[in-house]
Amino acid sequence: MLVVQRVVTRWSKAGRGAAAATLRGSLPDRVPLPACTGEAVFHDVVASPWSERLRELTLPATVAGLRVEPGGRVSRAGVFASYPRNRRQVPLFTLAPGGRARYRANFRFSGHSLEWYYEQWTVTLALDAPLDGELDFDVDDRVRLYP
Repeated sequence: MLVVQRVVTRWSKAGRGAAAATLRGSLPDRVPLPACTGEAVFHDVVASPWSERLRELTLPATVAGLRVEPGGRVSRAGVFASYPRNRRQVPLFTLAPGGRARYRANFRFSGHSLEWYYEQWTVTLALDAPLDGELDFDVDDRVRLYP
């Protein structure tokens, strides 16, 4: 079974200060999985407000900013963020059975209003293995979102 878990931390412009950053830094980047079946699943957890959903995937699939292909091939996919823009598809890694990987990215978004909001994503992938344990790949795509 391929498991893709994304933990999203979301905050507004008002939450950019040091106290809020300390709180965000204390949030978990992996959470226990609910019972799941299927060949591939996507567990999406949003930490503001806390919510989660689980759905089965049919591969190939684009989820959590990643393109996941049969055979464990994973590429970065484009994300419609205000910043960084124009993220093109880039191959990242291929998971072997029993393998684990983590992909981290952050974004600045703008909705229909003029208010910005920010997200940090931690995406953990495991192929025929539990999510916790030593990582075979650790890709950090986080960028500086504000001066």
